[in-house]
Amino acid sequence: MSELAQLLEEYRESALGVVLFSLVADYEAHFLKAYGEQGFADIRRSHGAVLRHLDASGTTLSELALRAGVSKQAIGKVVRQLEGLGYLSVVVSASDKRARLVRFSLRGDRLVSASNRVVDDIRRHYRQQLGSEAFQRLFELLQALTEKLGRQPIVTATGEAQRFLHFGRLMVELAGDFEQRLLQQLDPGDAEKLSRPVLSQFFYCRAGGMTVTELAERQPLTVQAVSLTSRAMVKTGLLAVRESPRDSRAKELSVSAAGQVWLQNVVVANQRIQKGYSDLLGAQGLRELDQIFRRLLRALSPHD
Repeated sequence: MSELAQLLEEYRESALGVVLFSLVADYEAHFLKAYGEQGFADIRRSHGAVLRHLDASGTTLSELALRAGVSKQAIGKVVRQLEGLGYLSVVVSASDKRARLVRFSLRGDRLVSASNRVVDDIRRHYRQQLGSEAFQRLFELLQALTEKLGRQPIVTATGEAQRFLHFGRLMVELAGDFEQRLLQQLDPGDAEKLSRPVLSQFFYCRAGGMTVTELAERQPLTVQAVSLTSRAMVKTGLLAVRESPRDSRAKELSVSAAGQVWLQNVVVANQRIQKGYSDLLGAQGLRELDQIFRRLLRALSPHD
């Protein structure tokens, strides 16, 4: 086995976070498709930073920013977008005249009701892929790990528990924690090249050269999406392009020397993060969680 092939294998073995990112992408795609079918086609992934963290009784901008882990300015921009679309209303807090309270509007309440139905549909779909026992175990492990990480959603009322504490929301929170830790582990130069699509692309790479079409066939993404990520990776020097020895009309992508160094740093960071998770959840628990994640990803992939 070549040095690069060994490195890619080590990367895939340590890629719990990458598998999780792919599952979160599938989960969010289900949501956006269902929203469109139910009259909420104007909702975007970026809106989740507010919608996931907003209490039924209302939440201040400062608290929303804190929960989402972004600046008040950034959360304010998303709030203004959702307010303009008619999902939110912003009022002065009765308890603090200096604070602005963000609430769901009537249309926002209808979106919440639709969200609960979508969660139920996705839950049934994933349970069918895994079986009831494995799906229940997935939820238990997610709940245990996010609780120990302090990443469980804040629930201010009993009736909100169903909306917040479900497997999809816990996956989103764990993915956010993993991504944050990975950024902290890498030096600034490596962190600049980091994105979820880039991490996923490496997960499906092989040591030999591959065309964009071949790379797309190995993952649950369109050729257009893979091509877009590949161009970005070539631009940052992570991938190299060459003429295909099999077809002079085609171009092949391969991991560059700089890409190998970057990937090695990511492998080390992944291993450190998973060691931290293992200390919290136990080695057996983390191994079980990783196995269920990978099993679910295989089941959801249209190419498997």
